[in-house]
Amino acid sequence: MQPDASTLSHQTRASRRLPYLRCLLLWFCVLCFLLSAFCVVFRAPLLRSAANAWLVNDPAAKADAIVLLGGGIQFRPYEVARLYRLGLAPRILIMNSELTATDREEHTIPWQEMAQRILVRNGVPASAIEVAGKNLTSTYDEACTARDWCQGLHARGLLIPTGPFNARRTRWVFQKVLRHSDVQVRVLAIP
Repeated sequence: MQPDASTLSHQTRASRRLPYLRCLLLWFCVLCFLLSAFCVVFRAPLLRSAANAWLVNDPAAKADAIVLLGGGIQFRPYEVARLYRLGLAPRILIMNSELTATDREEHTIPWQEMAQRILVRNGVPASAIEVAGKNLTSTYDEACTARDWCQGLHARGLLIPTGPFNARRTRWVFQKVLRHSDVQVRVLAIP
């Protein structure tokens, strides 16, 4: 049985497209290889640029208080003390975080007490330190506490130093909570 003319015509068209598709696939593979090589060779500047685009670091300016968020005892109190010594704010507002089990059993020093000790040892007078809130467990709780504190004292500016990877989230939460107030929030990424 002989193939008819329509079958031969279809096979001929398919055989003509095959080299075109192979060439297209080859160019696609070459392009992917070159793009991968570019990314490997220039990965450091590419990653640095991506990180800089993501990180938040507002310029420091005078404010009514510097807010010391819970956690980060290894670096946050030291940066807060440095900003205070620069004269950027007359008060430091320590967020009163929830006690841990070891704090309640008096095996460890509560975070707030440790932060106060670090601040005083780094040149901040105890009279400039104020603890706000009670049993705070999140950045949202801390933002609500800061909002209430600002309303009570008619404060208009807060400086909030935090780690570089927390800065964007911290600024978003504080701006969301304080959006209906006149309080300006500046989040500083601690290097």
